Amino acid sequence: MFAGLFKPKWQSENARVRLQSLATLDPESAELIQLALNDPDTGVRLEAVRLLTDLPTLIELGARNDSLGQNARQRVQALAGDRGMHDAGLAAVFDWFRGDAALMERIAADGGRAAGLRRLALQELTDESLLFRIADSERSQDIQYLAASRLSGLEWLKKLEKSQGRNNKRLRQLLKERMAQEKQQQDWLAALEALCLEQEGLGLREQWDQDRTRQMVLQQRWKTLTAETEAPAALSRRFAAAGSQFQARLKAYQARQSALEPLRQVFATCLEEAAALEARLREQPGQLGVQQLHAGVDSLRERWEAATPVPDPALQVALERQWTQTFAALETARDAVAGDLLLLEQMQRVCQRAESLRQGEAALKASRLTDLQREWVKLRRPVGLAEAVAGQESRFHQSMDSLNARLQRELARRDECLQEIQAVLVQMESDLEAEKYGEAVDLHQQAGRLLETLPEVPEVELRRIRKRLQAAAPLVREFKDWRRWGTDQAREHLIEKAQELEVDESIDPEARARMIRGLRDEWRKLVRMDPGHQRQQWKTFDSKVTAAYESSKQHFVQQARERDANLQVREALCVQLEQFDTGTDWATVTDWKAQNARLRELLKQWKQCGPVGHKEWKGINQRFNQAMDALEVHFNREREANFAERQQLVSEAEALPAQEDLREAAEAAKQLQARWHISLPSRARDEQRLWKQFRAPIDAVFQQLQQERDSHQSEVQQRIDAREAVCVQLEALLELRGEALLQAAAQLATLQQAYADVHGLPRREHERLETRWHKAGKSLQQLLQGARREQQLARLDQLAARSVQGKQQQAGPEVLEANRLHGEALCLQLEILLNVGSPPAFQQARLEHQVAQMSEAMRSRKSGQDTHRQALELLADWYRLGSLTPEALTAQQARIDALLQAWADGVGD
Repeated sequence: MFAGLFKPKWQSENARVRLQSLATLDPESAELIQLALNDPDTGVRLEAVRLLTDLPTLIELGARNDSLGQNARQRVQALAGDRGMHDAGLAAVFDWFRGDAALMERIAADGGRAAGLRRLALQELTDESLLFRIADSERSQDIQYLAASRLSGLEWLKKLEKSQGRNNKRLRQLLKERMAQEKQQQDWLAALEALCLEQEGLGLREQWDQDRTRQMVLQQRWKTLTAETEAPAALSRRFAAAGSQFQARLKAYQARQSALEPLRQVFATCLEEAAALEARLREQPGQLGVQQLHAGVDSLRERWEAATPVPDPALQVALERQWTQTFAALETARDAVAGDLLLLEQMQRVCQRAESLRQGEAALKASRLTDLQREWVKLRRPVGLAEAVAGQESRFHQSMDSLNARLQRELARRDECLQEIQAVLVQMESDLEAEKYGEAVDLHQQAGRLLETLPEVPEVELRRIRKRLQAAAPLVREFKDWRRWGTDQAREHLIEKAQELEVDESIDPEARARMIRGLRDEWRKLVRMDPGHQRQQWKTFDSKVTAAYESSKQHFVQQARERDANLQVREALCVQLEQFDTGTDWATVTDWKAQNARLRELLKQWKQCGPVGHKEWKGINQRFNQAMDALEVHFNREREANFAERQQLVSEAEALPAQEDLREAAEAAKQLQARWHISLPSRARDEQRLWKQFRAPIDAVFQQLQQERDSHQSEVQQRIDAREAVCVQLEALLELRGEALLQAAAQLATLQQAYADVHGLPRREHERLETRWHKAGKSLQQLLQGARREQQLARLDQLAARSVQGKQQQAGPEVLEANRLHGEALCLQLEILLNVGSPPAFQQARLEHQVAQMSEAMRSRKSGQDTHRQALELLADWYRLGSLTPEALTAQQARIDALLQAWADGVGD
């Protein structure tokens, strides 16, 4: 009904009216947004865009390709410098205003803008001083790092690291990386400069072959250095020019040498052969004879003198000078070697005589050896044939040592034989006197045998010995006849024992074999005592012991089979070991523990295998040891490599405690621990020592990190305690009531600031304290609302008490009428404000008042005051109202009581 009366201008059908009304609209109002998006007139829409500050709408319009979109983008650029809630949207259309340098600086330096938008703006900044100021004053470490990374000057970074590096380890790492890059760049340029200098010097020292090879090396190094980064143009031109200059000098040199080469080659060949011969005489002087030496030197001289001189006088003079020096050295070496060879021949002849004497079997004489030694000492030694002289010296002394030793042995043996014969003769004569004829007979025979083997003995001593032997001969011959009869009886006894062994089957085979060997030994002793012919007894004895040995023989045959089986098992194990060695690609082995377990298992089987024959043991054991040695080469190589690798890990671990960043050091320590792998263990003592060396620095790093964490935890606990103290203070306010509570409410802002100043808490503690803080704050707000309600009700009660007297005072009709109308208006406003029903007589006035309020609200687009506060002011105005008639007072008092109840209920809610 009232819409047509209050239609705003921005809804006019006249475009000019709408255009004029735009200035009265709020820049973010829904009406202005609607006009910018949907108005049929382009001029109105462009003007609305010019005035609009709602960024989402402007961004939406900026996506168009017409003039409206262009104006919207310009408007976005104009508003982008102001803080707002739409930085994320600005980041999405950052390209619209990327080129505005001043805007980029404002956004990047504004700490209140969104981090994403600031990052984009920082990417556009080039001002080193501005970037430094942002990085130096920024609280966000991400923005700080991004600004620092845009700094190209190393001095800026160093200055920033001093002021902010302690709080941001990424800044420290950035400085390290930049310094490393700067150092690498300087080293790279220095290396290129050095290559240029070296190439410029090629060909200036007349060392053409070395310089030609050196140029190829320099070219390769240049390519390597410039493979990833192009060299500066000046250095590239300089290097190329130096290479071209060297090639020109080299071609000129090669042309000169080509013309002189055939003639020079003749002289060069002579010089080379002369130098080679002189070096051969100096290094191996004993390989040529005297005649060969003279013939070779004369031939070189004749060839040099017959050669055609080269056209270049300077070159010819140089060649002649070189020949003179070389040939003089050659002749000197030839004369020295020739003299030495003659002296060497004399030494060889003496050595041959000594060796001939050594090889002879005749008895040696001391005088002969003394003469030979005296002749050797008088010989002169060659000066230049040290090795040959040493050989001849060794040869002669070896022969003489052998001859002297042989002479001493012969003398000692003769003396020993004489002493032994004397002892035997003494014992023989003693046994004859004691009638021990058996022992005397044996000693008589022993003395005779010793006398036959005795070397040259003085004739007097020899006659004395023979005389004593002849004196004892009659008694010896007589006893031999008696002993022959006794040995026959002993042989019969051995035959009886052999027969007992043949029939007794209870004897262990090996014991039986030992007893049979004992019987045969006893038989041999009897043979030595009486070597007469007893063939029949021998045949009987041999047949008996052979039959008795048959069971032992079968036992040993079975043992032989077992040894053969064991030998086959051991051979199979050797084959497995050899195949293990040859069939394994040791370069690709990764599981060394499995390989070692396989080797240990084969070794275990070898140890568990039974014995083999004595003859076969040496061969099979040697084969086993060779196979094991071949395998141990691979295992030892891996064991040493693994040990060396872990020693390197120890070196890396020992460097960890010196690192500044303990967290990086701890992470590196964990990586080192993960890399610690024992493929094949070394000796237990070495392993234990290496492990202690490895663990000591790692434990030190973790201990330092734990100390740092404890310190950090202490700081965090202090912050937690600080926040809890603020929460305690806030909770203490909950104990207050009435006026004390309202006065204490002034402390709330201080407590909120103190609570906000404490930050950097762990997430769980932060959430716990946030819950506690908000719970206490909510409770405090409820208490404050109740206290304020009571305070307001008390104020109304005071006003009501004074109002009763004031409204009953006498007043004129005009005053009473004005107060009545004013009171009714206040009651009507309160009923509308508190949404309380009005009496029927006031319904029309209430409707008109509401329409007027709606029109005013549409024009101003401003929200009203707080409903309860406004109602409180209206109630206070009614209570301050002057005199009323009793009828008016009664009617309005009833309305006021209802309104007061509604207001109190609203405040309670």
